[in-house]
Amino acid sequence: MRRTQEAERRGDPLPRPGDRILRVAEAQKTLDRACAAAGVPRMTHHDLRHLFATCCLESGVDPKTLAEWLGHADGGTLVLRTYGHVRPDHAFSAAAKVVF
Repeated sequence: MRRTQEAERRGDPLPRPGDRILRVAEAQKTLDRACAAAGVPRMTHHDLRHLFATCCLESGVDPKTLAEWLGHADGGTLVLRTYGHVRPDHAFSAAAKVVF
């Protein structure tokens, strides 16, 4: 992990949550190049955040924990509203687990 100016100023060896490591534009340029090299459509950091949250929910991470990881203070309400959709294959898999 790269040290940030904030970490250097504090004398810390590594950045802390909230420290800026890269500017969004810098990160987007790198992500654009990676997508082009992989032959996939352009993605943004928002797309990656959405993918991460969806995969976490589908893997069984509870909404309250995920909300904390994403920096939400509402206990998971926004997580469920924003990322609570499920992909069809996950929905079918979950439905198969229901026993009557």
